[in-house]
Amino acid sequence: MITYEKVLVLKNIVLFEKASELALSDVIQSAQEKTLKTGDILLKSNQENDALYIVLAGALELVTPEKEVYSILARQMLGETTVFAPAQLGKVVAKEKTVLLKLTSDKLYGLMALHPSLAYAFLGNLSHQLRMAQKNEIS
Repeated sequence: MITYEKVLVLKNIVLFEKASELALSDVIQSAQEKTLKTGDILLKSNQENDALYIVLAGALELVTPEKEVYSILARQMLGETTVFAPAQLGKVVAKEKTVLLKLTSDKLYGLMALHPSLAYAFLGNLSHQLRMAQKNEIS
């Protein structure tokens, strides 16, 4: 996948939709691209994570410590909270051939300093997740 195609994928992710093409290009340049085969393990169940993963193509399966199962599909992310506060997500396995970008916390912090709009987008996303979690606790 060429950089322009990756920029288009990122533009279709809520977190990055308002970011400039320059910021997205910097995200892509700072990230490590990984390709997983079906069944490859991205994270072990007891492994601490401090990275953001952006699925460009394919699909992942996350099994949390509570045995909840989630699918992470193309144009979705994993680790948007643990990139700020490292924690165990659970076991993450490729359900099919998957191409993703891995952005470590130190790289993300540098990008946020360079492109403050990315920091605002992350704050907005995390605030939304916190509100949703609070609603679920009240219900």
